[in-house]
Amino acid sequence: MGYGPKSEFGRQPAGYWGNNMKNIYTFALACAAVAAGIGLAGCGGSDFVPTFGFSTATKDRFVRVDRTGQPAIATALLSRDPAIVPLGPTNTLLNPGNAANPFNNQRDALNRGDPINDARDFAGLFTVGPQSNTLRNIHFEVGPQLRTLGLTPCSTETVTPPATNADVDISACVAVVAPVVLPDVMTYDLNAAPGWPNGRGFDDPVVDRLLAAALLRISGTSPPHNINTLVGVINPTRDETGTPLPAAFPHLRPAQP
Repeated sequence: MGYGPKSEFGRQPAGYWGNNMKNIYTFALACAAVAAGIGLAGCGGSDFVPTFGFSTATKDRFVRVDRTGQPAIATALLSRDPAIVPLGPTNTLLNPGNAANPFNNQRDALNRGDPINDARDFAGLFTVGPQSNTLRNIHFEVGPQLRTLGLTPCSTETVTPPATNADVDISACVAVVAPVVLPDVMTYDLNAAPGWPNGRGFDDPVVDRLLAAALLRISGTSPPHNINTLVGVINPTRDETGTPLPAAFPHLRPAQP
């Protein structure tokens, strides 16, 4: 199954942020350290001279434990069951753990990996892996219910009703959602309108939009739905009193009397 580098929701070529994230992060840390040193050195004529140091420990002492570039993707489509070993396309263990993080389940394997390799290593696991919550299996389970509710899934059934998940074709779903979630990073295009999938606003209903992209037909010649069709299903748009969430920074309600 092939995956293109961009879709109507993807803003950067696949791998763009994966190639640059380490340099950006290192540069930001260095800038913060220099700024802090300048600020402290200029306080009240103090003789305090800040010193800076970087850890020289070997890289196996550190491990990435979470990303959440696109929230809920790993939670929704990967397993934490240690019995389901995360095997890659070559049938080898993906991103094996070490003493700092010995857990070899699918979600930890994704978090330990580099985003530039996400499409290569995890596209198959997300879509047709051995876990019960793959994208194809979700469509097999909920597709009939979506149609009963008057919604049009992005998947198609080769047999009606499908006898197994092999009777469900999710290629149209993958074409839309894969460029958004692989690699699992947040992208932002200054020349495009802000709001997920272009960056993320405070009250963006990200999970609901991800659901629409992964489950519903929202692209093609006659899409019956759009990216906001499922807004409110999981992400609340109002609080418990029915009041809309504050849209402007700092997104705080009036103080209680």
